[in-house]
Amino acid sequence: MMPTLDELIQQGKEFVSQFVESPILPGFEEFPIYRVSNDSEYENWKATAKRFIGVNYFNDKAVGEFEQVSNREVSPDNHSKLLAILNAIKTIPQSNTVPMKSGRKGGDIIVNNSNTVNQTQNTTVQYAFFIESIKNELTGRQLQELKDILEQHKDTPETAKSKIIEKLTSFGSNVLASILANVVTNPNIYGMF
Repeated sequence: MMPTLDELIQQGKEFVSQFVESPILPGFEEFPIYRVSNDSEYENWKATAKRFIGVNYFNDKAVGEFEQVSNREVSPDNHSKLLAILNAIKTIPQSNTVPMKSGRKGGDIIVNNSNTVNQTQNTTVQYAFFIESIKNELTGRQLQELKDILEQHKDTPETAKSKIIEKLTSFGSNVLASILANVVTNPNIYGMF
């Protein structure tokens, strides 16, 4: 089950007391070296936090900042910076990001269908993971080619559709299969099968 941002922040706070200063070599007193008492759990937490914000806040500059700080040496100061970045994302998420969170209505597409007896059916379709799946499998150039087709044919969706299919096919069946595999293996999708 995917953790929430609050859970990741809480887990990160639990590591604060686990930083241990390693023995200092003579002549290096001004450069203390730290380790975390449970290094594997700490590395797992950092990787999970990177993945979480990379998937849910992929357009946010904080993703790159988190990556840079997490690649620095282990220290209480760097850990405080990681927690500060996660708290900043929570407090003020970038407006053009769509965090995926089950049960959340913001960022979802709501389709209302009414029939003649005035019944309304709401279907919620999350789209952020579709976009992320596509971005993960295409190169920047391939993605730009698709964007160009969409821009050129924005007034003729059927033409755009056929051109997109043609372009995706030219990228190779392995690209299409990878995109489809990413979509189908998403927990929000495979639970519907």
